[in-house]
Amino acid sequence: MKCDRLKVLIRDWYQEVRNFTLSPIKMMELIKKHIKNCEICQHDEDLPLELDQLKEIIRVPYDIPIQNEELFNLEENEYVYNESEDTLEYFKDDILKDYS
Repeated sequence: MKCDRLKVLIRDWYQEVRNFTLSPIKMMELIKKHIKNCEICQHDEDLPLELDQLKEIIRVPYDIPIQNEELFNLEENEYVYNESEDTLEYFKDDILKDYS
């Protein structure tokens, strides 16, 4: 790693990850953001390998490939809570007793 600034940032961020104040995923996002804006990092040929090693150390979850995502067939559950006025009227006395 040639960029001294990135070294300091990674050290600081890693401490936050260890203290559970920063998620590993967020740490990698911050690193990528730094790399986009840093000329030294963009020309560092060893950086991708070092970042892969870092991912192993901080245990960043791997992205699920699209083809495997279809196997899970994740659906969002929609929870709808409707309460009729009759039900509310039935419990009205009990509710009012609790707050009297």
